[in-house]
Amino acid sequence: MSRDAEDDVFPLMPEQPAPSRRPVRETKPEPPAEPSTFQPAPRTKPGSKPKPKPGASSTTGSSRPASSQRTTRTAAARESLPAGPGWFEWLLFGRVSSGQLAQFCRQFGAYLDAGVDIHKALTSMEDQFRRTALGPVIGRLRAAVRQGDALAEAVAREPQAFDGLFVNMIRVAEARGGIPETFRRLSEHYEARQSLIRLARSAAVYPIAVIVVAAGAVALITVFLLPKFVEMLRDIAPKAALPLPSRILMAFSQFIGAGGWWLVPVLTVGIVFAVFRTYRTRPGKRIMDELALYVPVLGKFLRKVDTSRFARTLSVLMSSGVDIGTSLDLTAGVMHLDPFRRAVLRARKEVLDGDELSEAIDHQRRFSVDVVAILNSGEETGKLPEALNRLADDYEEQVTYMVKNMGQLIQPILIVILGGIVLFIILAMLMAYINLLTNLAGGAGS
Repeated sequence: MSRDAEDDVFPLMPEQPAPSRRPVRETKPEPPAEPSTFQPAPRTKPGSKPKPKPGASSTTGSSRPASSQRTTRTAAARESLPAGPGWFEWLLFGRVSSGQLAQFCRQFGAYLDAGVDIHKALTSMEDQFRRTALGPVIGRLRAAVRQGDALAEAVAREPQAFDGLFVNMIRVAEARGGIPETFRRLSEHYEARQSLIRLARSAAVYPIAVIVVAAGAVALITVFLLPKFVEMLRDIAPKAALPLPSRILMAFSQFIGAGGWWLVPVLTVGIVFAVFRTYRTRPGKRIMDELALYVPVLGKFLRKVDTSRFARTLSVLMSSGVDIGTSLDLTAGVMHLDPFRRAVLRARKEVLDGDELSEAIDHQRRFSVDVVAILNSGEETGKLPEALNRLADDYEEQVTYMVKNMGQLIQPILIVILGGIVLFIILAMLMAYINLLTNLAGGAGS
């Protein structure tokens, strides 16, 4: 075949050089002479530097890349964000309540589920919560999101409004998706917490009212009746030896009549203040919480409340995709009683070591048998969050029943206390009369 015929058959095949004439050598590729492979080099005057296009990164000279410039602008924008709540905000609005958080989560989740942009949703909710403690917080969230922050980062800078449970659930939702569903679960969680708070306050109304009425009655007896009784005893038998209860009652009446009445409210307020200050310390809270568990009625009520918190919080966290270690850690932070909090933390350590949750909770001896049984059933069926949710519903019903019947439960204890005070006063007066009558009868007989 001729050379011309070969060119007609293989028109696109270049001529290959002979291998022996051009040996293959490994050589390093030389850097391109132009600054970009896809763009021609800009024409510049000698001694001048090329001007980068807006938004393009420069590779020559000392100019910054565009990503570094954007990072600098973002950092500067974050520094310009409004700070957290100041003293004026605390004084004007107070603290963010669980009811406000529940309403915020429910409506914010509804906005996002309907496809509303997160910035528009925050703007609308800022107007709605403007006159509450949550209004300025939403304003700072909106500013942070507008500057490019993630929602989890924005809420993490507001620890006075959003706890660790809220932040972690939002962070997991942003990583895995399903933010509207997470907000719905958070709204249910905070609604349940608000319900427990209201039940606890309702339970405390009746005992406080009875104690205040009893204290007023004792004060009236001490201020108005006892001085007359003491004067009568002195007139009848100025040198008679009275029984010890009568002498104690007379000494107390003389102290009140001499102007010491102001010491009673001062001591009462001081004792209450000292108890609260002691309770705020770690050793004081540990001791007082342990003692509260053994108080009749109150101990049972506190156990049920903390069990409901444990089940509800752990159910919400696990159903949102938070890992078991973080879920138990956050659940321990929600517990009110220090013994239960330490029990959950010890159970977390055992679970991370490889034990089942039901076994770890059973080892602590703080939760009742039915809690362990439900946990075990949930682990066997693979539906632990659902089992915890049913457990929380059951215990919330028990708490509601106890609150409704709190008057009947506490009434015997209050009757015993008030009866003891009244009995002491009556015995002091009767024993004084009996002693006087005995002395008079003995003197008349002699």
